[in-house]
Amino acid sequence: MKYLRNLAVLFLLPLLLPLQLGSALLRTRVAKAKAAHAEGDRGALSIEMALIVVVVVAIASAVVVAVMSLGQKAKNDIPTAVPSITIN
Repeated sequence: MKYLRNLAVLFLLPLLLPLQLGSALLRTRVAKAKAAHAEGDRGALSIEMALIVVVVVAIASAVVVAVMSLGQKAKNDIPTAVPSITIN
């Protein structure tokens, strides 16, 4: 179990740091968008929301690609040849 946990940390740690930085950036952008909306600046809100949507779609795409590549790697690691037993 300890080995599995260490493997998970090794593979997930490089993914978690960019996600944490991205979520901080996203929170900042959302706060700016809310402040612009409260001030009545409607044009800035639509531009900010468009950027937020682009960032969220990019993050989601990166996660999907990472999960699919890990799945493909796991699929390729499964042996397809079944050993046969011959009786003489």
